[in-house]
Amino acid sequence: MMEKRKRYRIADAEIEIAFTENYTEIICRDYEVKAEGKPDFVIEVTDEEVEREKKKSEPGASKGIIESLAIYRKLCEKILDRNCVLFHCSAVAVDGKAYLFTAASGTGKSTHTRMWRQHFGGRAVMVNDDKPILRIKDDGIYVCGTPWCGKHGLQTNVEVPVQGICILRRGEENMIRKISAIDGYPDLYKQTYRPGEKDKMLKTLSMIKQMAERLPLYEMHCTISEEAAVMAWERMKP
Repeated sequence: MMEKRKRYRIADAEIEIAFTENYTEIICRDYEVKAEGKPDFVIEVTDEEVEREKKKSEPGASKGIIESLAIYRKLCEKILDRNCVLFHCSAVAVDGKAYLFTAASGTGKSTHTRMWRQHFGGRAVMVNDDKPILRIKDDGIYVCGTPWCGKHGLQTNVEVPVQGICILRRGEENMIRKISAIDGYPDLYKQTYRPGEKDKMLKTLSMIKQMAERLPLYEMHCTISEEAAVMAWERMKP
């Protein structure tokens, strides 16, 4: 297929992305901007990079999905220089503050944030349901919407200050507690995109440390219920 190039703004970076499959163009449409001047950086993926991504993807994934993931992997490595990092979580904002729920796949992050949207209605905004970018700034840590947002396609092109991060565990009863940076660090590490190059990895480790030390961290055991969402809100809100 013929290559296309379009300009997008993601996590306040202006990025030129080259792609051949329509899938990338479709999922990135909310982030498209008019090309004016030089972009902050350009993302191009080779056939070899797409093939490597295919080996990491779920069986049966389309070529478009695989190409888009290869693009996002390279984007996440480039954007490290702008103090930005991919954090695997479901991020919901209420009243202008973002609440991040992270855990291993299948634990129920998306279900929990759906309960937040159900309870808070129009006060809640789904920032990203799977792969948002965290932006480390002097005045705080912000979560940014991205086009890569999981199977439900839940995302909004916004940047919202993070109020806290909650590590979800499955449980038969609802319980939430605040935890220390030391206790939370291993889970943050597991859920943060970690590049292979040494200098990029050191940069990533520095940002994980800042996430652990600068943000309130919580651990929650919960049921699939609106009551669990209310409990989390009451504990984590400003």
